[in-house]
Amino acid sequence: MPIPKLSVVIASCVGAPFINRCLESLAGQRHQAEMEFIVVDRAGDEIAAGIERDFPWARLVRRPAGESVPDLRRRGIELAQADYIAIIEEHCVAREDWIATILRCIETEGHGERPVAAIRGVVADANYDRLMDWAVYFTEYNSYMPPLERGATDDVCAANCVYRRDLLMRYLPETGSGYWEAVLNQTLLAAGERFLAEPDLVVYHTGPFGFGYYLWQRFLFSRAFAGVRRTSVSVVFRLVYLLAAPLLIPLLWARTALRVYRKRHRMDKFIQVLPHLVPVTATYVAGEWVGFLAGPGDSLSKIE
Repeated sequence: MPIPKLSVVIASCVGAPFINRCLESLAGQRHQAEMEFIVVDRAGDEIAAGIERDFPWARLVRRPAGESVPDLRRRGIELAQADYIAIIEEHCVAREDWIATILRCIETEGHGERPVAAIRGVVADANYDRLMDWAVYFTEYNSYMPPLERGATDDVCAANCVYRRDLLMRYLPETGSGYWEAVLNQTLLAAGERFLAEPDLVVYHTGPFGFGYYLWQRFLFSRAFAGVRRTSVSVVFRLVYLLAAPLLIPLLWARTALRVYRKRHRMDKFIQVLPHLVPVTATYVAGEWVGFLAGPGDSLSKIE
């Protein structure tokens, strides 16, 4: 078989309707070039069987329950064959020109003496009906909302991105190291690699998310992030964080508001969800507090 032009990797944890919608958004785009789609699934049983039945063009890789999302993606990356690997989150659906945009960027930026190392896209909203889904969107993706200016960037969002495979294989942290995107991006930039921001590379983050479910997921993610980071910061830093944590709640709330205001993206919805962001931000800080105090525990295995 010929080497694919692009590999697409998706970590599957939740099942329907998310993974189905994600794959359906890619189905009509898959004939534009020689491509491979790798779904690395930990949900198993009926969910995995449904993926195999409904999307036979995607390669399903079954993994144990509880394997973390970063490690699921890592497994897909290890199996991928293309020079460039696209990653899309299962909660997202790709715009109809998503693959065409990636192929164009690879053609124009992926050659020469300094081919692009990573491509960052936009995470747009799905015009939600529920305020809770807007709160999730503004909390998780306030840095990646539209508009996005085309050009050099120093940040890449794992929900919608493309990396050179050779760099991933060279610089990916070890299995079990947690969310590797931030460390990987810093390492690549320090090595002199370049990132591209592409405003036409768009995915839509979908819902719905229950209030209690999301708060628990937000707590787990924050604990995992801080728990992994705990090993690389000083005892003094951890102590200051633990003592000052209550002050961070209004600061983080204000930071989110400032980012949304600067982008002027759906300000009407943001104003409506401001009360929702108070418990969300408090949970964010609580998760990091526990992570810095006690480490990640088993939080990574529970994140969906």
